Amino acid sequence: MAFPDDSNGVNEQAEDLFDEFGLVPDPQAARDSVPQLTGPHPAEARVAELEKELKEVRDWATRVAADFENYKKRVERERQDQIRFSNERLLKEILPIVDNLQRALDAAARNGEAPSISAGVELVIAETQKILRRAGVEPIAALNQPFDPAIHEALQRVETEAVEAGCVVNEVQPGYTLNGRVLRPALVTVAMPPEVTSPGMDRSDLD
Repeated sequence: MAFPDDSNGVNEQAEDLFDEFGLVPDPQAARDSVPQLTGPHPAEARVAELEKELKEVRDWATRVAADFENYKKRVERERQDQIRFSNERLLKEILPIVDNLQRALDAAARNGEAPSISAGVELVIAETQKILRRAGVEPIAALNQPFDPAIHEALQRVETEAVEAGCVVNEVQPGYTLNGRVLRPALVTVAMPPEVTSPGMDRSDLD
């Protein structure tokens, strides 16, 4: 069985396509005609730019968060300090009263006053010291302790071998701390070594 020759029809269709679309371009020529980029694609450059900006924003946000956290801690410390030291002025005014009571007690002991008077003064001193301790006030150790300018205030230095040189030999006025901070330094006398003289030389010979 023979098929009809339709080559004329195919040729006519090809001519119609040629008239409509022109010649079919060569694939290699089409690839060669596309302009080649000499650098990164604009989209890639934009992505890199956005990533850089995002990193800067994250770093800034991290710094802001850290600064805010430090600020909160500082405010909380200041608030706690305000609570702990709010009575500082009042407590300072109470200390001289305690000093005077102690002087009165010492005078009563020297003068042989009635024991009931001394006992009453002792009771007042003890109750006052309890109130001070509850408020965070503690006495500063001074006598026979190494002199510490942070908590002691030296009134004078004396030559003595009673204690080691540089130590407190006498406490003129007791000192106190308030919650670990100096409320009033202790007024003290500090020991210094006696000056060495030649044998047989009187101290007055040096003057």
